[in-house]
Amino acid sequence: MSKNLIFLIAGTVFAWLVIRLITKDFESGYLITIIIGVFLGYQIGKKEPGNN
Repeated sequence: MSKNLIFLIAGTVFAWLVIRLITKDFESGYLITIIIGVFLGYQIGKKEPGNN
């Protein structure tokens, strides 16, 4: 995994925590969906021919 992907996931988790602390709603379904989407997009982008 690249360093940028790790920072993206960490930023997503941090933003989720801040928003959820403000709204007092800790539903994790949205967080899991975003992380899976980011990971799948990264994997597909990595396998595309011509990508550096």
